[in-house]
Amino acid sequence: MQDEQATVWFLEDVRDLVEAAPYTFYIPSPEVIARLQPGDTVKLFFVSDDEDVDDVITEQLWVRITEIIGDEFRGELDSEPEAIPELQAGDDIEFASDHIIDTQLDDPVPNLVQQYAPYCFVTSRVLEDEQPVGALYRENPAEAGDELAQFSGWNIMAGDEDDAYLDNSDNWHYVPLGTVLDIDDRFIDVLDAPFDSEFEYDPEQDAFVEVEDDEA
Repeated sequence: MQDEQATVWFLEDVRDLVEAAPYTFYIPSPEVIARLQPGDTVKLFFVSDDEDVDDVITEQLWVRITEIIGDEFRGELDSEPEAIPELQAGDDIEFASDHIIDTQLDDPVPNLVQQYAPYCFVTSRVLEDEQPVGALYRENPAEAGDELAQFSGWNIMAGDEDDAYLDNSDNWHYVPLGTVLDIDDRFIDVLDAPFDSEFEYDPEQDAFVEVEDDEA
């Protein structure tokens, strides 16, 4: 049993992580948690609590369940820690479902991380400056080349970038759609639009409206 007086680590409550990044941080569904049995392995998020260490140290480690009592779990550390020396493989770990970030069971419930895993191009104004999304258009991924196999076709901008900015490849980033949605998800309802669609945010309607093709 871990001596509480000597503990210099704690388990992260994954609900806080999901609240901060709902589109990129996966946690198992309640259906998976309910199926867990002794002998199954789960992954927990360990955080160093050592005041003598300046930087926050984290490790995601597997634990083999040995006992389940109601909503509480006990298990043995099934990974060899690398960053938190106070932890050793075989340590007795007590935890709750709120600490579980993954299991080795298949999850039957679709999750936002999988749904928005396809990639997009996004400008630094959105990704780094965290400006709200103001414009986006969708091209056909087949025309982008085989090297962009995960490309959703979406190009996302703040809307205030000029042509010189947009023509500079250093101002573009290739990331999962979920990464952008964690910053601003107001445009989520248009993501199923067909190729060649273009949208701009209309503050009067408080919505993204489709831009009509002048040549149509």
